[in-house]
Amino acid sequence: MGNVLLCMFFFEMLEIDKILRQLRSIYGSISEELRGWNWSNDILSPPIEGVYLGVSEIANRYCPTYRDIYLRRILCTPAPYSYKTIKGWIYHAICKKIVEKAKSNLYKYGLIPGSELYSTLLIDKHNLIDSIFKEYNVLRYLGTGQEAEKLRREAESLYSFLALQAAAKLDRVLSKTTKPDLESIISKIVSVDVERIVNGQFLGLSSDLRIDMFADRRIVIEIKTGDTRDFHKYAVVGYALAVESDLEIPVDYGIVSYIHVHENSHVKIRNKVYFIGDELRREFVEVRDEVFNTIRRGVDPGKPQHCPEYCIYYGVCS
Repeated sequence: MGNVLLCMFFFEMLEIDKILRQLRSIYGSISEELRGWNWSNDILSPPIEGVYLGVSEIANRYCPTYRDIYLRRILCTPAPYSYKTIKGWIYHAICKKIVEKAKSNLYKYGLIPGSELYSTLLIDKHNLIDSIFKEYNVLRYLGTGQEAEKLRREAESLYSFLALQAAAKLDRVLSKTTKPDLESIISKIVSVDVERIVNGQFLGLSSDLRIDMFADRRIVIEIKTGDTRDFHKYAVVGYALAVESDLEIPVDYGIVSYIHVHENSHVKIRNKVYFIGDELRREFVEVRDEVFNTIRRGVDPGKPQHCPEYCIYYGVCS
């Protein structure tokens, strides 16, 4: 699968198109029976009726024995909150807010230069981050010590970085447009839907699935703030199937976007692009069915031989 270094919030569609064409030439077409709109067939129909899963329950395969599912679904044991958990909430919220803010400021101020858009976005930075911290009860979980201060610095760095990307994208679009129109310019700068809600119940998934970003009505984007894990790819597969089952439009591509803010405040974004072909679709369905089987059995599957420390239930099982 392809790796790209684009900022996925204000990306260049021409660059993405090149990568997508390369992937399609390698992986070919997708079987009709594995499209989400064929949810009633033996492959895609869920093995249990009336139980609906979040995509993360399937995709986050930290535990190879599925004991996390047993703890969550049978014992109703919530996963403890960690610094990484809280950081994920805040990073996601900032990514959402900067897209919304860039769009609203352009409607408010019109087709201003990129430098002015950047200035208008920075004016609200501290208040916006304050409101996000309050909304997610950061001080309740982290207190007022070093962790909270560290997270605030990271949040401010990420916000400023994304604001600069929005401003740069505006200038690039304006420089290539002879007769700029506000609506068309905004659609080119902010070409993603954030937290798009889809209904995945036909596939045994939640009716309130929220895709981090949905680009160009054909690419699902999942934002990650931790280390790269191979199973992260299942998130974009699940959302793609859900979009197909709910909206009946084909989704062939997914991007897992890894965001890291380093100690020197430098922001690094690395994206893994996936062609959501037959193999990945079958893998996702197999994992989904094993999650359902764990719930149906209702028996503790036991801990794996080696528990990964990055598992969200590591402190509970150890």
